Amino acid sequence: MIKTLAFVFFISYALSASGQDTIFTLSEERLLVRVLEISATEVTYKNFYNPDGILRKVGSGQVKRIVYENGKEETLFQLKEKTAASVKPHSLFVIEGRHIALNNVDITHKEAMKMMLQRDVQQNSEDLNLALIEAESKKTGQIAFNILGPTALVGGLYLARRNRYNDPREKLRSKAFIISGLSVCVVSLVAAQVYKSVKNNRIRKAALLYNSEI
Repeated sequence: MIKTLAFVFFISYALSASGQDTIFTLSEERLLVRVLEISATEVTYKNFYNPDGILRKVGSGQVKRIVYENGKEETLFQLKEKTAASVKPHSLFVIEGRHIALNNVDITHKEAMKMMLQRDVQQNSEDLNLALIEAESKKTGQIAFNILGPTALVGGLYLARRNRYNDPREKLRSKAFIISGLSVCVVSLVAAQVYKSVKNNRIRKAALLYNSEI
């Protein structure tokens, strides 16, 4: 019985040892995996002992070397050389004045922002993440002022309407409500445009940082 168990254990160990890829990280951690994809920024893999489990990723910069099941080995230098070509020039943003282009086609700031937010924030520099956060905050301010403006105008018209049939002396108050609502609306819409301009400026700044980091 003992010999049988030992034989089974030996066979299991031999099979596992011969059918796995091994990722060695800079922190000296050894990951027994099935490597699925290697890109310029990360290595995608599955746990060798759980092939049906979730996809896992580790930053390419954290990988020291990879030893494949066939014995082939790739070092950090070889991985960088291999993945350098995967970052194509046309994947970079082109900033001209207040315009952003990609693949020789103008795109909106919103589209550029969406593309940058799809990247893992842990791969970004602090400056890039800060520029993206600032752009998001200005976007929130723009939306708030765009809502406030029409709301103030509608509110002023509503209050003016309630007073127009009252005593003639109250008509001045009605006019005041209209003027106040209109003024707040105009100021809010102007503020929204200012926030939009600042937001787009932050997006263009983020796009330049993004180009330098991918």
